[in-house]
Amino acid sequence: MLSLALALTLTTAPIHAQQLYETQTMALVDTRPIVLEAPFPFVEVSRSLPDAFAQRRANIGAANRLIAWFIPRLALKDQLDEKTDRYRSLQVQVRKDMEPVRYTPADLAKLRDDLVRNTPGLTPIAESDIDTLFGIMDLSQFKKQTSARKILGLANLGPDSFTLCIATSAEGKDLRGGRQIEASVACVTHLLLNEKILILTVTGPEITPAELGNTMRLTREWIRLLRAANNAK
Repeated sequence: MLSLALALTLTTAPIHAQQLYETQTMALVDTRPIVLEAPFPFVEVSRSLPDAFAQRRANIGAANRLIAWFIPRLALKDQLDEKTDRYRSLQVQVRKDMEPVRYTPADLAKLRDDLVRNTPGLTPIAESDIDTLFGIMDLSQFKKQTSARKILGLANLGPDSFTLCIATSAEGKDLRGGRQIEASVACVTHLLLNEKILILTVTGPEITPAELGNTMRLTREWIRLLRAANNAK
C-alpha cells in the first residue's frame, strides 16, 4: 500500500507542477543567480528564436540588457512555421547601470516615488477600475496612428514591486508585405528580487478592457511565481 501511494505521488506531482510553469531557467544579474520561470503555458524562446530575440534585444536600447523572453508554447510553434499572428509575451530585462548595485525595499520605494513625482496625472489603478478607465479615456487614436503612447495607471500587483500600465501602438508588417497599426497594452514592473531590480514586461496584443485585465492578472501571477522560485520572504 505504501509503495502504491508513493507511486501515485510521483505520478501526479509533475502534472501539478506543469500547471504552474512550463520552463525554468537560471540567469545571472551581476553575480547574483536568479531563477526565472513564467506562468503556464509560456516558454523561454531566446534559443528557439535567436534572430527574433536579437532584434528584440536591439530594440530595448543600449541602456538595458534583455535576459529572457517568454511566449506561449502554441505561439512558438506558429513562429517556427513562419505564421504572423500576434501573441502575448513576457520579457525580463535589467538596466545595465543598476545591475551591479544591491537594492533594498527602501530603494525600490524611492524609485516609485520618483516615478509618481515626475509623471503628472499618474493615478493608481486596480483590476476593478478597468471598465471605468476605458469609459473615460479616449483610446481610439491607437488604431489610427503609430508611435502613440498613453499611461493608464500605476498598479500594485505584488510585494516589493510597482507596475506601470500603458497602451502603445506601432507599425507592424507581415511576411507578405502587409503593414498595419498594431496596438498593445503592457504592464511594466520593477521587481526587487534577491537584492536586484528586474524589469518585467507583460504585453497583450490589443487594447481592450479584457486584455488589460488579463495582462494585470498575468503580471500578478508572474510576480508570485518568481518570488516563490527565489524563496523571497
